[in-house]
Amino acid sequence: MPIAKLVPKYTDSNGWWETLPQAPAPRILSGELRVQTAIIGGGICGVATANRLAELRPADEFCLIEAERIGNGASGRNAGFMLNLHSHGSPKRIDILRRNMKLWEAGLASLRRKVGAWQIQCDWSDDGRFYGAAGPDGEKHIDEIAETLDELGHDYSWFDHDAMRDRIGTGFYSRGLHTTGNALVNPAALMRGLARNLPRNVDVYENTPVLGFERESHGFRIRTAKGTVLADRLVLAAGAFLRQFGIGMGNFVPMGTYASLTAPLSDRTLAYLGTGQEFGLLGASAYGATIRLTRDKRLFVRNLFNFVPGAPLGAARVAHIAKLHRKAMAARWPALAKEPFEHSWGGVMAFTWNDGTIFGEYQPGLFAILTHDVSPMTRGEAAGGLLAEYMENLDSDLLSVQLSIPDATRLPPRPFLDVGIALKKAYLHHVAGREF
Repeated sequence: MPIAKLVPKYTDSNGWWETLPQAPAPRILSGELRVQTAIIGGGICGVATANRLAELRPADEFCLIEAERIGNGASGRNAGFMLNLHSHGSPKRIDILRRNMKLWEAGLASLRRKVGAWQIQCDWSDDGRFYGAAGPDGEKHIDEIAETLDELGHDYSWFDHDAMRDRIGTGFYSRGLHTTGNALVNPAALMRGLARNLPRNVDVYENTPVLGFERESHGFRIRTAKGTVLADRLVLAAGAFLRQFGIGMGNFVPMGTYASLTAPLSDRTLAYLGTGQEFGLLGASAYGATIRLTRDKRLFVRNLFNFVPGAPLGAARVAHIAKLHRKAMAARWPALAKEPFEHSWGGVMAFTWNDGTIFGEYQPGLFAILTHDVSPMTRGEAAGGLLAEYMENLDSDLLSVQLSIPDATRLPPRPFLDVGIALKKAYLHHVAGREF
């Protein structure tokens, strides 16, 4: 019987969540519940799977169980880029990038449709994204990004140093590239809205960590602190915490990413900087900082990735990393060197060795899904819906694309894995230079 020894419970301050209106009190599972299908994990994969299953089986009863609040887990802690394509420099294989783009674009279209139809207030913006170069590695990569966009036939515009300064209010970047197609959002608001609009035959339980499950004659018995769920089928969509249930152990690396968010900047401050229009920027260098100016005029800074085998992340660790965010912000906007961050937080992503995936039926009636580091939100939206269709024996060209992705391969054992990650991280940090 899989028993969860670690559960997703964050103790830091997720700025995306904390700046939203207070959420209604969570519904916590208690007593015994009987459903046809239970989904563990209220991130993008779990919510998308639950939504599509409920559409396909309107007479069935489903439950979605989340250890945290939906919107305060990993899917509500990212940088809020809903990507249609992404590559740092030249992709290893353009055919693989084209394949992945089909999933990213499908997921983006699905999210855009839901946000519009359900009027989800998540500050959705179709303004696209910048890549910014500020050193030799960034200069090399930004040219390769342009070459990749050319090969894909995707439009973009160059911004020289002065144009970048005029648009984003800093002369830090030697040049930039702007491309369209993606969206920017408050990811916590997006996730909260998606969960609130699930079909009526989906019961949602939050602040309800699953402690374990076991197979019985009817299907599965799922245990929580205060209740039990009996389900014919079980979907594991717990992100990097999948390994707690014995799925994908040794096939992906849980990596922590960290971000900080200021209070809204005053009109006077924005006028001094020479900016004020919302933007999202990814470092051209693979380890460069991600920067956003949000719709409500807050600056967002994200950098640093590290191996977190004991995830979730603690508030003390995050507070230390916030000092790196301040350094990155001061390098770009010296006038903001003392501007306080209102919130600093971390999230956990799953990195695979081979761009592989976890998707499908792992035991009779037991399904699992995991999207990894590149475009996890749009890919997760697409993959979740496709898993539901796979479970119902439906077929489509897009499902064939998903099924063509290889399984995540086995990683080296620890401590060799730790050493490899540390060396890779040190190299990326070194070449990123001042873009970090």
